[in-house]
Amino acid sequence: MTSRLGPRGPATIGTVLTINDRPVFRMGLTKEQAKLVSQYMVKEYTQNDMQPGIVQVWDYLVEVPGRDGQPVRLTIRVKGFGFDLPEPGHMVPVLVNRRRTKAAFDVDDPSISLSAQYDIGAEQRKAKAAADKTEFDSLRDERRS
Repeated sequence: MTSRLGPRGPATIGTVLTINDRPVFRMGLTKEQAKLVSQYMVKEYTQNDMQPGIVQVWDYLVEVPGRDGQPVRLTIRVKGFGFDLPEPGHMVPVLVNRRRTKAAFDVDDPSISLSAQYDIGAEQRKAKAAADKTEFDSLRDERRS
């Protein structure tokens, strides 16, 4: 599904890169590995839209290498359940601006992003279905001969 919002269609959990709940263009952002220092839930509320549910807002403190080599600590706010993050103390992929003042989790990295994991799984399922169809067709043609 392709739309004006990108190849993944309309914004869903984990597909739009946001910094402080604002969409961000990826120009000028670099991929880095950051140490996940701490996490805490800011708030939890119920959402009564088309699909009612509970929404959690989390703040994560990450430590990225600074421009001068000294580590810089930045806060990343995440709304929803779009990531499968490790425990604090582990490394996570992030996107950081040039000045090292803002960061966001890398939504295209399947090691933490649930939507990227789903996309890879969908590709694998398509490849397996194509292989199964080829095997089925070859067995069917072999039987006819």
